[in-house]
Amino acid sequence: MEFMLGCNYWASNAGTEMWIDFDEAAIREDLAILSENGVEYLRVFPIWRDFQPVVKMYGWAGVFKEYRVNKDKLPDNPYYLDTDMMDRFDKFCDICREYNMKLIVGLITGWMSGRIFIPEALNDKNLFTDPVALMFEQKFIKGFVSRFKAKENIYAWNLGNECNCLSQIPLVDGVEPCDVSTNWTYIITNAIKAADSTRPVISGMASLGPDRTKTAWNLQEHAENLDIMTTHPYTLFHPHSSNDYFKSIRATLHGTAETRYYGDLSKKPCFVEEIGTLGNSLCNDETAADYMNVNLYSNWANGNMGLLWWCANEQNELKTPPYTWQMLEVELGMISADRKPKAYLKKMKDFSKFLKSLDFRLPSAIIDAVCIIPCGYEQWDSWGVAFSAYILAKQAKINIKFAYCNDELPDAETYILPCIARDYPTLKFYELRDKVKNGAVLYMSNNSAFIQGFKDFVGVEIVDSANTPETIEFNFKGVDYKVKTSRRYETRAAGAEVLSYDKVGNVVLSAHSYGKGKVYFLNAPLEKDKMDGFDAFSDSAYLIYDELLRACKKDHIVTSKNPYLCITNHWEKDDCYAVIINHSEEKQNLDLKVKDGYKMKKIYKGNEESVEPFDACVIKFKKG
Repeated sequence: MEFMLGCNYWASNAGTEMWIDFDEAAIREDLAILSENGVEYLRVFPIWRDFQPVVKMYGWAGVFKEYRVNKDKLPDNPYYLDTDMMDRFDKFCDICREYNMKLIVGLITGWMSGRIFIPEALNDKNLFTDPVALMFEQKFIKGFVSRFKAKENIYAWNLGNECNCLSQIPLVDGVEPCDVSTNWTYIITNAIKAADSTRPVISGMASLGPDRTKTAWNLQEHAENLDIMTTHPYTLFHPHSSNDYFKSIRATLHGTAETRYYGDLSKKPCFVEEIGTLGNSLCNDETAADYMNVNLYSNWANGNMGLLWWCANEQNELKTPPYTWQMLEVELGMISADRKPKAYLKKMKDFSKFLKSLDFRLPSAIIDAVCIIPCGYEQWDSWGVAFSAYILAKQAKINIKFAYCNDELPDAETYILPCIARDYPTLKFYELRDKVKNGAVLYMSNNSAFIQGFKDFVGVEIVDSANTPETIEFNFKGVDYKVKTSRRYETRAAGAEVLSYDKVGNVVLSAHSYGKGKVYFLNAPLEKDKMDGFDAFSDSAYLIYDELLRACKKDHIVTSKNPYLCITNHWEKDDCYAVIINHSEEKQNLDLKVKDGYKMKKIYKGNEESVEPFDACVIKFKKG
């Protein structure tokens, strides 16, 4: 499908009160600016409180009598939906169609920007487990979706906005939190599909994890009954992502990496549903524009479905909560308070023009290796280790696919297992070991793991060890490295080729043949050590990946030694499209190395010499 370009939308005049204070003129003015600047998709939110204003009525001694709606009215439909609000949404859809806007509709929008918006009758209910809450959620969905499914410009239904923030999953003996969240997702998704089976159902969630014992919302199980997954990759709110400036490779790759992480682990398409730099208290508009631009090209090149900015308009004149509660929520728009497109909205316009100028649809990028996410980490540390590996691989021009260690292991010629820890599952290790035995290459770094048959598999013998932190210092290919670890080891070679010793003579980096394959072993948790340090990826650590795993790039038509350039190769029969993205604030020389037998055929963007800061070159190469 096309790459989705858009934003999350609240009307400029009212924000979250837009359905109560419905202003057709303001909406038209907003959409005119957005449509002129490349926005084609809007994620919109029928506030639950306003559209299903259920109240409880009581009689003698507080005995419950019946449900009604606002102002003690009897509902005029079995779903307790407000007719005026439904008519306003109907009108809104028609206005959006005039401006060629496709809509992603967040159905259970009871959480927004730090405030809960739920029907009064549900104020004391757990929204994931209470039967009354579940009843009204399903009524809302049936009534709303049935009414609007004929609207052609509704692209997809969304569960709602970050619904995992609606309630806390109650801790009940014998009940696993993930069972509750998965059950709720199935209930809501099935209700949507029962009312409309023609459109995709989209997650709308953020902050999911791969290990159901470490999170209440398991990423893989949440995705089972959904069609499309989503990410909300704000660096400020994500551990291990906000340690560097917005202009760093860590920050500019965050949205791409997390969206690939969610998509690969869920085995579902995924897109950036919310992203932003969160206003001028964190960076200026010029930096935000650079951040927007590099994210657009990076997500497009790496196979993600699209990008939606948060949000359309500044909300700095509004006098209602959540805008009066915290200043974080008021200066996030692509359109300024004086109704002008900001620099980063102009970047979306430029990117939209670029996409429309192409005479091809970008094929999927070559995948060079599978990165296995190890068990034994808390939710955010699993992400942190995976993210570090992703950055190092990108700097080494290796494009990876993620897999969780407890899930099915994809076939690959090359595997990356960063920071294997104590809880790695035995049977899954056997499976990986067999892949190596049959010819695969494995790079594995160690974070105090137990590895069955260690000496035979790795070719290194552990003489002794102690649970004492230390900094391992070693040199590889002329580069000095320092890696913090929580456990120190005495080691010696036992059949492996030693690639580097530490400063006291222990084997720290080795290569060992195992069956038809090879194991590269780093006895230090390099990726974990990179998670939190400032400017941690400006050194040459990526050269370890580049040197050890160079063979996995054999199908690349184009490569470069520049660590600030991320390159994807996209094959289409005998042609190869190369997307070269500069993740730095300096103009970078390309110094491209082109595979013998191929020549440049067409430049779609940029030139063959250099690439501007936070920008891209797109070049077609042909055999012959």
